[in-house]
Amino acid sequence: MKDAAVIAALVLLLASSHMLLSSRKIRSRLAARLGEKGFLAAYSVVALAFFVPLFFYYFTHLHRGPQLWAVPVAGAVELLLELAIAAGVAMLVAGLLSQGPAPFAGKRLEEPVGVHRITRHPVFMGTSTMAIAHAVANGYATDVAFFGGIAAFSLVSCRLQELRKLAAGDAAYRRFHDATAFLPFTGPGALRGGRELPPLAVATGIAAAVAARCLHPSTGGCGVF
Repeated sequence: MKDAAVIAALVLLLASSHMLLSSRKIRSRLAARLGEKGFLAAYSVVALAFFVPLFFYYFTHLHRGPQLWAVPVAGAVELLLELAIAAGVAMLVAGLLSQGPAPFAGKRLEEPVGVHRITRHPVFMGTSTMAIAHAVANGYATDVAFFGGIAAFSLVSCRLQELRKLAAGDAAYRRFHDATAFLPFTGPGALRGGRELPPLAVATGIAAAVAARCLHPSTGGCGVF
Protein backbone atom coordinates (compact mmCIF):
# COMPACT_ATOMS: atom_id res chain seq x y z
CA MET A 1 0.00 0.00 0.00
CA LYS A 2 3.03 2.32 0.18
CA ASP A 3 2.81 3.19 -3.51
CA ALA A 4 -0.90 4.02 -3.22
CA ALA A 5 -0.16 6.18 -0.17
CA VAL A 6 2.48 8.13 -2.13
CA ILE A 7 0.00 8.75 -4.96
CA ALA A 8 -2.71 9.82 -2.51
CA ALA A 9 -0.27 12.22 -0.84
CA LEU A 10 0.67 13.77 -4.19
CA VAL A 11 -3.01 14.21 -5.08
CA LEU A 12 -3.62 15.89 -1.72
CA LEU A 13 -0.67 18.22 -2.25
CA LEU A 14 -1.96 19.11 -5.70
CA ALA A 15 -5.46 19.74 -4.36
CA SER A 16 -4.20 21.75 -1.39
CA SER A 17 -2.01 24.00 -3.54
CA HIS A 18 -4.89 24.54 -5.97
CA MET A 19 -7.37 25.45 -3.25
CA LEU A 20 -4.87 27.66 -1.43
CA LEU A 21 -3.96 29.67 -4.52
CA SER A 22 -7.61 29.86 -5.57
CA SER A 23 -8.79 31.26 -2.25
CA ARG A 24 -10.09 34.79 -2.61
CA LYS A 25 -7.62 36.51 -0.26
CA ILE A 26 -4.46 34.83 -1.52
CA ARG A 27 -5.47 35.07 -5.18
CA SER A 28 -6.26 38.76 -4.93
CA ARG A 29 -3.00 39.52 -3.12
CA LEU A 30 -0.85 37.61 -5.59
CA ALA A 31 -2.70 39.05 -8.58
CA ALA A 32 -2.16 42.56 -7.18
CA ARG A 33 1.58 41.94 -6.89
CA LEU A 34 2.19 39.86 -10.00
CA GLY A 35 -0.60 41.02 -12.28
CA GLU A 36 -3.23 38.65 -13.67
CA LYS A 37 -0.87 37.08 -16.20
CA GLY A 38 1.88 36.76 -13.62
CA PHE A 39 -0.50 35.05 -11.21
CA LEU A 40 -1.63 32.59 -13.89
CA ALA A 41 2.00 31.84 -14.74
CA ALA A 42 2.88 31.23 -11.07
CA TYR A 43 -0.24 29.11 -10.63
CA SER A 44 0.72 26.98 -13.66
CA VAL A 45 4.25 26.45 -12.33
CA VAL A 46 2.94 25.28 -8.95
CA ALA A 47 0.40 22.96 -10.60
CA LEU A 48 3.07 21.41 -12.82
CA ALA A 49 5.31 20.93 -9.80
CA PHE A 50 2.77 18.44 -8.47
CA PHE A 51 1.23 17.15 -11.72
CA VAL A 52 4.52 15.94 -13.19
CA PRO A 53 5.65 13.79 -10.21
CA LEU A 54 2.09 12.51 -9.72
CA PHE A 55 1.77 11.26 -13.30
CA PHE A 56 5.35 9.96 -13.38
CA TYR A 57 4.96 8.04 -10.13
CA TYR A 58 1.66 6.49 -11.14
CA PHE A 59 2.77 5.36 -14.59
CA THR A 60 5.87 3.78 -13.07
CA HIS A 61 3.72 2.00 -10.43
CA LEU A 62 0.74 0.72 -12.41
CA HIS A 63 -1.49 -1.94 -10.79
CA ARG A 64 0.40 -2.10 -7.48
CA GLY A 65 -1.01 -3.04 -4.09
CA PRO A 66 -4.07 -5.16 -3.31
CA GLN A 67 -6.80 -5.50 -5.92
CA LEU A 68 -9.84 -3.77 -4.41
CA TRP A 69 -12.24 -4.88 -7.14
CA ALA A 70 -12.22 -6.61 -10.51
CA VAL A 71 -14.76 -5.51 -13.11
CA PRO A 72 -14.81 -7.64 -16.30
CA VAL A 73 -14.20 -5.09 -19.07
CA ALA A 74 -16.13 -6.70 -21.90
CA GLY A 75 -19.43 -6.42 -23.73
CA ALA A 76 -21.82 -3.79 -22.38
CA VAL A 77 -19.41 -2.72 -19.62
CA GLU A 78 -16.66 -2.07 -22.13
CA LEU A 79 -19.04 -0.07 -24.33
CA LEU A 80 -20.26 2.04 -21.40
CA LEU A 81 -16.72 2.82 -20.28
CA GLU A 82 -15.70 3.81 -23.80
CA LEU A 83 -18.76 6.06 -24.10
CA ALA A 84 -17.89 7.64 -20.74
CA ILE A 85 -14.38 8.38 -21.94
CA ALA A 86 -15.68 9.82 -25.21
CA ALA A 87 -18.16 12.04 -23.34
CA GLY A 88 -15.51 13.11 -20.83
CA VAL A 89 -13.00 14.10 -23.50
CA ALA A 90 -15.69 15.90 -25.53
CA MET A 91 -16.76 17.93 -22.47
CA LEU A 92 -13.15 18.74 -21.60
CA VAL A 93 -12.26 19.92 -25.11
CA ALA A 94 -15.52 21.84 -25.54
CA GLY A 95 -14.97 23.52 -22.19
CA LEU A 96 -11.48 24.62 -23.19
CA LEU A 97 -12.75 25.96 -26.52
CA SER A 98 -15.75 27.87 -25.17
CA GLN A 99 -16.22 31.09 -23.23
CA GLY A 100 -17.28 30.41 -19.65
CA PRO A 101 -19.26 32.45 -17.09
CA ALA A 102 -16.08 34.01 -15.67
CA PRO A 103 -14.94 37.22 -17.40
CA PHE A 104 -12.14 36.62 -19.91
CA ALA A 105 -10.70 39.19 -22.33
CA GLY A 106 -13.60 41.49 -21.48
CA LYS A 107 -16.24 38.86 -22.31
CA ARG A 108 -18.32 36.40 -20.33
CA LEU A 109 -21.00 33.84 -21.10
CA GLU A 110 -24.29 35.31 -19.89
CA GLU A 111 -26.59 32.46 -20.97
CA PRO A 112 -25.69 28.74 -21.17
CA VAL A 113 -25.02 27.39 -24.64
CA GLY A 114 -23.31 24.31 -26.04
CA VAL A 115 -21.41 22.27 -23.47
CA HIS A 116 -22.63 24.52 -20.66
CA ARG A 117 -26.13 23.16 -21.26
CA ILE A 118 -24.67 19.77 -20.28
CA THR A 119 -22.81 20.98 -17.17
CA ARG A 120 -21.63 24.32 -15.88
CA HIS A 121 -18.19 22.80 -15.20
CA PRO A 122 -17.27 21.03 -18.47
CA VAL A 123 -13.49 20.87 -17.89
CA PHE A 124 -13.72 19.53 -14.35
CA MET A 125 -16.63 17.20 -15.14
CA GLY A 126 -14.94 15.91 -18.27
CA THR A 127 -11.82 15.13 -16.25
CA SER A 128 -13.74 13.40 -13.46
CA THR A 129 -15.82 11.35 -15.94
CA MET A 130 -12.69 9.99 -17.60
CA ALA A 131 -11.07 9.31 -14.24
CA ILE A 132 -14.10 7.44 -12.88
CA ALA A 133 -14.29 5.27 -16.01
CA HIS A 134 -10.65 4.29 -15.56
CA ALA A 135 -11.09 3.67 -11.82
CA VAL A 136 -13.96 1.27 -12.52
CA ALA A 137 -11.79 -0.76 -14.90
CA ASN A 138 -8.64 -0.68 -12.77
CA GLY A 139 -9.18 -1.87 -9.23
CA TYR A 140 -5.66 -2.07 -7.85
CA ALA A 141 -4.75 0.26 -4.98
CA THR A 142 -2.47 2.57 -6.98
CA ASP A 143 -5.04 2.83 -9.79
CA VAL A 144 -7.84 3.69 -7.37
CA ALA A 145 -5.68 6.24 -5.56
CA PHE A 146 -4.71 7.93 -8.84
CA PHE A 147 -7.99 7.93 -10.77
CA GLY A 148 -10.20 8.19 -7.70
CA GLY A 149 -8.07 11.03 -6.37
CA ILE A 150 -8.27 12.95 -9.65
CA ALA A 151 -12.05 12.47 -9.80
CA ALA A 152 -12.52 13.64 -6.21
CA PHE A 153 -10.18 16.59 -6.73
CA SER A 154 -12.09 17.67 -9.85
CA LEU A 155 -15.53 17.41 -8.22
CA VAL A 156 -14.53 19.16 -5.01
CA SER A 157 -12.65 21.89 -6.90
CA CYS A 158 -15.59 22.84 -9.09
CA ARG A 159 -17.97 22.84 -6.13
CA LEU A 160 -15.68 25.13 -4.11
CA GLN A 161 -15.19 27.32 -7.17
CA GLU A 162 -18.90 27.94 -7.60
CA LEU A 163 -19.45 28.50 -3.87
CA ARG A 164 -16.70 31.14 -3.93
CA LYS A 165 -18.31 32.89 -6.91
CA LEU A 166 -21.76 32.77 -5.36
CA ALA A 167 -20.40 34.19 -2.11
CA ALA A 168 -18.89 37.10 -4.07
CA GLY A 169 -22.43 38.23 -4.93
CA ASP A 170 -22.05 38.18 -8.71
CA ALA A 171 -25.64 38.45 -9.95
CA ALA A 172 -24.75 37.35 -13.49
CA TYR A 173 -23.05 34.20 -12.18
CA ARG A 174 -26.03 33.49 -9.92
CA ARG A 175 -28.32 33.52 -12.97
CA PHE A 176 -25.91 31.26 -14.86
CA HIS A 177 -25.67 28.91 -11.88
CA ASP A 178 -29.44 28.64 -11.51
CA ALA A 179 -29.88 27.91 -15.24
CA THR A 180 -27.29 25.09 -15.44
CA ALA A 181 -26.64 21.64 -13.97
CA PHE A 182 -23.75 20.62 -11.74
CA LEU A 183 -23.63 16.97 -12.82
CA PRO A 184 -23.43 16.25 -16.58
CA PHE A 185 -26.59 15.38 -18.49
CA THR A 186 -28.92 16.07 -15.54
CA GLY A 187 -30.34 19.37 -16.83
CA PRO A 188 -33.27 19.84 -19.22
CA GLY A 189 -31.09 21.28 -22.01
CA ALA A 190 -28.44 18.54 -22.02
CA LEU A 191 -29.47 16.94 -25.32
CA ARG A 192 -29.53 20.31 -27.05
CA GLY A 193 -26.12 21.05 -25.60
CA GLY A 194 -24.81 17.81 -27.04
CA ARG A 195 -26.00 18.83 -30.49
CA GLU A 196 -24.24 22.19 -30.08
CA LEU A 197 -20.83 20.72 -29.22
CA PRO A 198 -17.98 21.91 -31.48
CA PRO A 199 -17.07 19.33 -34.16
CA LEU A 200 -13.49 19.27 -32.83
CA ALA A 201 -14.74 18.25 -29.37
CA VAL A 202 -16.90 15.46 -30.81
CA ALA A 203 -14.08 14.19 -33.05
CA THR A 204 -11.61 14.24 -30.16
CA GLY A 205 -14.03 12.32 -27.96
CA ILE A 206 -14.50 9.64 -30.63
CA ALA A 207 -10.74 9.41 -31.12
CA ALA A 208 -10.30 8.95 -27.36
CA ALA A 209 -12.82 6.09 -27.34
CA VAL A 210 -10.95 4.41 -30.19
CA ALA A 211 -7.67 4.92 -28.33
CA ALA A 212 -9.20 3.32 -25.22
CA ARG A 213 -9.78 0.18 -27.26
CA CYS A 214 -6.57 0.13 -29.29
CA LEU A 215 -3.82 1.70 -27.19
CA HIS A 216 -4.46 0.96 -23.55
CA PRO A 217 -3.21 -2.64 -23.58
CA SER A 218 0.25 -1.33 -24.56
CA THR A 219 0.35 0.82 -21.40
CA GLY A 220 -0.41 -2.05 -19.08
CA GLY A 221 -4.09 -1.30 -18.63
CA CYS A 222 -6.71 -3.74 -17.38
CA GLY A 223 -8.41 -5.21 -20.45
CA VAL A 224 -8.78 -2.34 -22.93
CA PHE A 225 -8.11 0.06 -20.07
